[in-house]
Amino acid sequence: MNKQELVIKSFLTFIFMMVVIVFSKIKLHPIFGTGSSFSLLVMFAPVIIYFTGPFFGAIAIYGARVIQILIGISKSTTLFSYILYTPLFLAAFYFYKMFKKTRYEVLIPLAAIALFLIHPIGRTVWYYSLFWIIPIIISLNKGRILKLTRKRDIPTIYLYALASTFTDHAIGSIMYLYYLNIPAIYWIMAIPFVPLERAIYALGIMISYLFVRDALKAFQKVLRIEIIVSDKVLLEERITEKPLIKN
Repeated sequence: MNKQELVIKSFLTFIFMMVVIVFSKIKLHPIFGTGSSFSLLVMFAPVIIYFTGPFFGAIAIYGARVIQILIGISKSTTLFSYILYTPLFLAAFYFYKMFKKTRYEVLIPLAAIALFLIHPIGRTVWYYSLFWIIPIIISLNKGRILKLTRKRDIPTIYLYALASTFTDHAIGSIMYLYYLNIPAIYWIMAIPFVPLERAIYALGIMISYLFVRDALKAFQKVLRIEIIVSDKVLLEERITEKPLIKN
């Protein structure tokens, strides 16, 4: 990584960190059986690693959490408080990997399914974990998706965002299941809401991605520095080569 890339990624990391802190305070709706709520972060955080890479993405996401705790925005009573953004980090990692030829990212939802099924409560509502097959199917069919969408950005990005938000859902569910032992009734109550909830979150992720991408393009034109690839590069080439910012 050259000096220019380091400066750009550091700047983006700082900006994303501030956005994470602000968006975390904009609440959406409650999480069944937890006393917590989803925030606007679920529609933004998953795009961070795509633009910064995993290392700087981890700094932006977890760094924001540490700052929140240190300045008193969020209370910290247990280790769980510090790892609360892990579902968002892994969702961001999954979204990032959707643009590459790899398939090993499916291990994340597979692990979530396994952990859900071996938990005493999870076993009683095993069918809830079927939601997490969605990111696996999408990830294993990247090539077919490109053909079906004819390499159009919007439908392709939406499906990638859908895989990402269900990964967030999977990891978040496992963390709350093991930490709070949420009773089976709450998992059953959540089932009708999950599809619509995740469809909306995926739309938000797609919009966040397009907004940041276009903002960086404008930034590139103003400063005349190489941040992103040319518009002529097809989505298929991005998948096989590199994301918008070199990682």
